[in-house]
Amino acid sequence: MHTKKHSIRNKIVIWAVGFALLIALSVATASYILSARYLRENQYQSALTNIHVLGNELDSDINTVLTFSNWICLDSTISNYLRTVDKAYATDLQSGRKLSVNAWNHLNNEFNIVGVRNEVERVVITTPNGTRFLQAISKGDAQSIASVPMTIMDSEFFEAHITDQTFRWDGFFPNPLSRTGTPNILPIVRPIYSSSSSQIIGWVYMDIPISVIINSFKSFVLTEDDALYITFSKGSTYRYSSFDLVKDTVPADAISYVLPDTGWTISYLPSRAALEGRMRSYKLLIIAIFLVILFAGVILSISLHRTINRPVDRLISRLDKIGQGDFSRDEKIEWDNELGEIGRGINNLSENVSDLMEKRLVDEKTRHDMEYQILQSQINPHFLYNTLNTIKWMATIQGSEGIADMSTSLSRLMKNISKSTKDLIPISDEFSLVDDYFTIMKYRYGGTIDLEYITEEESLLQQKINRFSLQPIIENAIFHGIEPKGSAGKITIHTYKQDGNVIIDVTDNGVGMSRESIEEIFSGRSQTSTEFFKQIGVVNVNERIKYTFGEKYGIKITSEENKFTTMSFVLPFEEETKCTDY
Repeated sequence: MHTKKHSIRNKIVIWAVGFALLIALSVATASYILSARYLRENQYQSALTNIHVLGNELDSDINTVLTFSNWICLDSTISNYLRTVDKAYATDLQSGRKLSVNAWNHLNNEFNIVGVRNEVERVVITTPNGTRFLQAISKGDAQSIASVPMTIMDSEFFEAHITDQTFRWDGFFPNPLSRTGTPNILPIVRPIYSSSSSQIIGWVYMDIPISVIINSFKSFVLTEDDALYITFSKGSTYRYSSFDLVKDTVPADAISYVLPDTGWTISYLPSRAALEGRMRSYKLLIIAIFLVILFAGVILSISLHRTINRPVDRLISRLDKIGQGDFSRDEKIEWDNELGEIGRGINNLSENVSDLMEKRLVDEKTRHDMEYQILQSQINPHFLYNTLNTIKWMATIQGSEGIADMSTSLSRLMKNISKSTKDLIPISDEFSLVDDYFTIMKYRYGGTIDLEYITEEESLLQQKINRFSLQPIIENAIFHGIEPKGSAGKITIHTYKQDGNVIIDVTDNGVGMSRESIEEIFSGRSQTSTEFFKQIGVVNVNERIKYTFGEKYGIKITSEENKFTTMSFVLPFEEETKCTDY
């Protein structure tokens, strides 16, 4: 038995540790998930911000180049040069040279003022056939001046660029105006139209060296496993690696930003190693939290052991002593907590058990005394019954029929009192008891009272009723109803079935009762005054019926002063009632 109790206490400790472990695991898991999400989002936002800054700076520089290119295409001095240079050289060599010098100075001044020298290595403006051209160079070059336009026109990118209506970005190409083809460049070729018509009067060539892109990317700090990409509008993608741009493809999980002016895309693949390094720090923190919560659970289990297990052991030990017969009070188990309340309850219980055992000894002695008195009380009714039978035979021999009838009725009553062991009897048997009682009363009142039975169904006589229930009611009807009237009276017992119940109405035509008298009867302040049945009053009968059958059954009284009083018995109806000899 103690094993089960100990297992319950162990379960409490196990549950405490398990609950702490569950909380620790839940907190650790939730913390890990949230921290991983936070780190990824933080890394994403940080990377997106960095490529935004990088892309906007690069876009601003390239936009300056595009603006300069548009200026060339729209400038009137450049247009005038392209329209008139061939004719000027053909008419007068000096005029042609003057026109070229003026146009070159105009171009070179703008080239220096706009500030594109850091982004553009060479600007070439030429007539459509390349016979006459101007160029501005940011660095020295050994290429022959006479062959520059033809060399550009022979390049692999020229035809696609000159026919495109917009700026075309096909990626990097070898520099056509360099003996070695290096450095690679982003070429810009744009046709120059006449201001008064759609006629092409020339074209402009500009080259952006690859170093411009590389120098922009140098400010972006990369680690071992992250990567930076640039994708041009025609789909050419390059990865920045070791201060160079290498052809590659952008991974699916890279973070991208499209430059608003050029349409280029800057992509960045965040470093997994950096993320995992930061996650390791968070993991250590989460493990520390887990261990703290688990340690708190262990401390809780130890505390539970001290605050619950030990007091419970003391309580169990105390119960064992009580089971062995020690009912003395143990003050040591009355602590100032809930278990102390249990201890006080156990002490009170042990004292009560001790008192009950003493009371039981007293009750046992009293029971033996009562059994002896009951045995004596049974001798008296038997003695009276035998005596009444002797009187009956003597009255019969002497011809005194009234005395014989009264003796017979009284003897039967005494017999029922002495031998009755059952509380419930058929209604027909209760009517027989009423007949014996009424026979005695009829001789007492000289035949001035009558008793009538009205039974609507004979089967109702087999329904059950408490023994000696009707006699007190008949007694009340005679003594308190008919006798005060001072004239002859009649009692009617009407038995019928109503609403699934058996109803027995006992009606007398006596003086009736007031509402106060009825309330007095049910309060128990009014009882019958006869010695023979003085312990059996209306209230007693009503309570016996309610106790036997339920609260909805019992006695109801209706009365009208100087006319009648009806006491109605409400009893349950049983479908199958066997007649039993009681």
